[in-house]
Amino acid sequence: MFKYFICLVFLFLFQSLRGNTIEIRYHVPEASEVIMIWGINDWNTITNMPVGTKIKDKVMHTPMVKEGEDYVLIITLADNTFIDYLFEFKKTAGPFNTSFEYLDMNLQPDKKYYQTVVKNNMVITQRPDLTKVVPATEISIFKYSALFLFAFSVSAIVLLAWKKYILKTPLQPISQTYFFLAVSLTLLSVLVIIRAIITGVAVRFLFNPLQAFPLLFKTSFQDFLYTCTLTLIFGSFFFIKKNRRPLILWLFVSFAILSILIGMVNIQVTALLGRPFTYQWLYYSDFLKSTDALKAISANVEKKSLASYIFMSLTVVPLALLIYQLLIKKPVLTLLIFIACLGIGYVAHNDFAIIAEKKENPVIYFFSSLSAQNGLSILSNKNDNEKNEFTVKNKNVVQPQYASKFSQATVKNVIFFVLESTPAEYLTPFNSKFKTTPFLDSIKTSAVLFDNIYAHAPATNKSLVSILCSAYPYLSYKSITAEKPAISWPSIPSELKKYGYRTSFLNSGDNRFQGAENFLQHRGFNEIEDYRLNSCEPTTFSDIRYSNENLEGINDSCLAVKFFNWINSNPSTPFFSMMWTYQTHYPYYSTGTRIDFHTNNESQEKYLNALHHADKTLQQLVEGLKKRDLFKSTLIVVLGDHGEAFGRHGQTSHAGAIFEENLHIPLMLINPILFKGEFISEVGGISDVAPTIFSILNKPVPDLWQGENLFSVNRRNKVYFFSPYSDYLFGCREGNYKFIYNATSNSYSLYNLKNDPNETINIADKHPQYMEATKKHLTGWMKYQRDYVNSFLK
Repeated sequence: MFKYFICLVFLFLFQSLRGNTIEIRYHVPEASEVIMIWGINDWNTITNMPVGTKIKDKVMHTPMVKEGEDYVLIITLADNTFIDYLFEFKKTAGPFNTSFEYLDMNLQPDKKYYQTVVKNNMVITQRPDLTKVVPATEISIFKYSALFLFAFSVSAIVLLAWKKYILKTPLQPISQTYFFLAVSLTLLSVLVIIRAIITGVAVRFLFNPLQAFPLLFKTSFQDFLYTCTLTLIFGSFFFIKKNRRPLILWLFVSFAILSILIGMVNIQVTALLGRPFTYQWLYYSDFLKSTDALKAISANVEKKSLASYIFMSLTVVPLALLIYQLLIKKPVLTLLIFIACLGIGYVAHNDFAIIAEKKENPVIYFFSSLSAQNGLSILSNKNDNEKNEFTVKNKNVVQPQYASKFSQATVKNVIFFVLESTPAEYLTPFNSKFKTTPFLDSIKTSAVLFDNIYAHAPATNKSLVSILCSAYPYLSYKSITAEKPAISWPSIPSELKKYGYRTSFLNSGDNRFQGAENFLQHRGFNEIEDYRLNSCEPTTFSDIRYSNENLEGINDSCLAVKFFNWINSNPSTPFFSMMWTYQTHYPYYSTGTRIDFHTNNESQEKYLNALHHADKTLQQLVEGLKKRDLFKSTLIVVLGDHGEAFGRHGQTSHAGAIFEENLHIPLMLINPILFKGEFISEVGGISDVAPTIFSILNKPVPDLWQGENLFSVNRRNKVYFFSPYSDYLFGCREGNYKFIYNATSNSYSLYNLKNDPNETINIADKHPQYMEATKKHLTGWMKYQRDYVNSFLK
């Protein structure tokens, strides 16, 4: 009996250690492959991963085994383990026999993915809800436009041939009234087609046409409203001013053509920016004199894209002809069909996972953005209880291990080496995947690296102010550099001049870009130069498309030449120099032998090669300092001004969001006497750099500076950020958590960057208490920052 009892105990212990066998079955007929993307206990990985599992972005991707119409995965986990998971599957469909990829994330109002708590041995069967499946593969615009042109042209030819040769119907004079209605309905039809392409509904037609029809009308509702508004405006004049009908008719045709062209361009704009163009982007681009958005769009329009737009434009002709013939034959029925579609769009229930911004009519969206003056109306009903965090300045107490070094060091010179449009993820010391900066990697043993530093906004003009003046940004789409260039904020050069420093700002690009030149002239620099004062490089980088946009520049290696020419004139005086690179700015210019970084993205390859060249320029600088015996007495600050996007979160180029690719920047302080390769993971912002440098130089920090010394034990390890260029976005990072508030849609997101570095999984619903506390802190910062900046703008 005792032996039996012992056996039971060992069996129980063995079973406990072994865990529970969990069988997850995914029922998806006709799928050719299914991958389960999963993690346990807030997306952590396990030690004994199933066969074939790959780790991508710190999340497990496991292929499932096909059994009949199910795909199966068997895993062993302990009791009460929390599993988060979603599915990626492939199916072949459509007239082009294309293999489509789909993501099933179980997108419901109260859930963002599948979730299961392990209890004993379990068998879990999941079936994809087609309304929650996100197409990950889309047919190209070229194929769509060619298909539509072919289908409508053939239909129009067959109809005309039928009337002429079969019915022998004589030609009739064109009816102005029917022509007016045909223009309206053609405009609506083309806008609906464009909307189907933008939202991905066109792909859903291949998946399930019956479910896609209501969705198509629902997502096109704004296009219905826009067309109805345009029709009512011109229709009123058309029927009242009968003697001016031809003129009104052609004006209507012109507006319809313009609307269609805007709609077609919006396909590319939405693909790159994630939403239509806004007034804020127009302002940021200096009213198209230096537009990041349109540069990105034009550079991504290939010959095939242009052909697509031509095909789509030509489609209007046979489509208008078909609609006109329908109106002549069955005018009431034709109008009733379109009205019924409008009604379906209004009442249809939309469960499908489609980004709201992709449903926006570009004309309505642009004019709506005009009413958003500064994005702070959301604060009008908030209380002021959270201001205290920012009105009380923390005392600067340097960490003991650095305090003694700084007090005894002979460092007196400072160089800021600013990498244009460079996020941390592309520098080798921060991410070994990309071998873009081998010199920086080799010198990191003489540096301290801060791996959680952020720009406060994804824009050069705002970062320039934050770096020089240790200031959080002006919470508006407007810019200090344009609106108040002479603002009375102390800056790094103006303060160091008090201690006898020589100061310079050297740019291999154009200082006129985004109005920087006027702002710089009020900062106290002794010397300000850009590519126009060029004596080292005969070649000027430029693009004929942007010849009037202040986007010319020269080889970044000229920065080192300019710098040494400057200090050679007075080598004994301590100096501060800010050197700003150029070649990594869109559209990216690289020199020398091209390196293949295997990204399969031509634009990204150009960018990474340009960044590699900037690394060589930095090497020239360091070698020159060593040659002049200045390396040990000089602090080199390497940082990015903001990030750059290459497809993640649907963004390209600067974009306008506040995800990691937009804001997470590198920061390295290089000096062989002070640093030995330390990594510091405290969270900070670009405004913290100036007070940090002054602490190293043992100089007092101006009271007006908002940043805090990154080496201080009393600093708040939190950073706030903002972007006004698409939606009004506010956010902060504290510890591993990244919080984002979209003031335009009044929505919140929370990401755990340790487990989810690419911000794919919103966990806001899992942390309600943290969310409420962070909302209050964010509101406090927003109110404080608004009042702080406005006090200087009066």
